[in-house]
Amino acid sequence: MTATQLLPQKSIAQERAITKRKLNKVRINVFLDLLLTGVFIVEQEEHFLGLQMHELLGLFFGAALILHIVLHWDWVVNITKTFFKMLLHESRLNYVLNLVLFADMAFVTISGILISRTLGLSLGLAEDFTRTLQTLHMVGSEFVLILVALHIAMHWKWIKTNGSKYLFGWLPRLTARAK
Repeated sequence: MTATQLLPQKSIAQERAITKRKLNKVRINVFLDLLLTGVFIVEQEEHFLGLQMHELLGLFFGAALILHIVLHWDWVVNITKTFFKMLLHESRLNYVLNLVLFADMAFVTISGILISRTLGLSLGLAEDFTRTLQTLHMVGSEFVLILVALHIAMHWKWIKTNGSKYLFGWLPRLTARAK
């Protein structure tokens, strides 16, 4: 008798139960991305919910963005290690786009905190600097819009595949067309 035969065998039902209890990283990414998209759309226009909600949602968006990066950290490390080795051009472009997008979103978030009028921060910044920062904040957020569109375009296949799987997976699939 071998050592593996002595170990108790798990049933298929037990394996499935264990698998269901584990966090599904892709599912979390799909729903987090959907949440980020919704917040991003509302955040683009301050007048949708008013300045205070705009600023609070901006803080929430910054926190959710950090979670998004943490969930993709393995990819970031992998691509960073192999950036100058034999790597597909699409991966390099994707990496550079993500890096620029992160830098711009970080700038927009930090500048938003610095120019905040409702979060109770009194940083005592000079009025000229505040106005310049407000202008840069708006320009940066418009640039984010372009970068996010490119980011979505580059990840469209992943979005389509996993979106249909996790958002619409409960719908019955048609196996044959009705005649």
